[in-house]
Amino acid sequence: MKTKKIILIAATVFLLSGCFIKSLYPFYTEKDIVFDNSIIGTWMDNDSSKWIIKQHSKWMNGKANSYQVGIVEKGGEKSTYNVHLFKLNNQLYLDFYPIGSIAASSMAEENIVATHSLAKITYTSKTIKVQWFNEMWMEQLLKQNKIRIKHEKLNVKDTGGYTSNYLLTASTKDLQKFIIKYGNDSLAFKSIWESDSKKRNEEALTLNLKKISNDAN
Repeated sequence: MKTKKIILIAATVFLLSGCFIKSLYPFYTEKDIVFDNSIIGTWMDNDSSKWIIKQHSKWMNGKANSYQVGIVEKGGEKSTYNVHLFKLNNQLYLDFYPIGSIAASSMAEENIVATHSLAKITYTSKTIKVQWFNEMWMEQLLKQNKIRIKHEKLNVKDTGGYTSNYLLTASTKDLQKFIIKYGNDSLAFKSIWESDSKKRNEEALTLNLKKISNDAN
């Protein structure tokens, strides 16, 4: 009997109320990876969640060129990610991948497939700006046949019932073509369902972090 694996929508529910772009495959290749010690430390975002960013001692490639990012929400909920900083077309991006225990039992763990999520990043020694690619923006382009990229449409159960989510299944090569084409499109980072407020519209998919300590312990 074959077991159908559950796709884990890479847990950034703590980050925003809307949806963000998710992929089965990484958005980066080894040659794209950048590592910068200046983002290591403890940060606070605009939702009062704490981000603890440290160098990952070793990832699946056997190299210490990624970050372990632990996020503690204001309510105390915790999640951990392996994050790669990478550069495409002179723009910097983050690839988030959940790590650690993500299921209540070992059997459930065997039936979960984690996904990668994508954000654009700009930073200084004291601030980080994270902008999430908006899934609803991508959905509109797909419906209008303005983009062609391999994907699956999933019905995901949440507290409000079932909602539709898109999972990109394209290769990393094709994902990067998509990023390069739309990485400078401001509409890709805006919340299209909050058009009543320009400020909220622009900030809905954006997190602004301030460094509160160089210590990441």
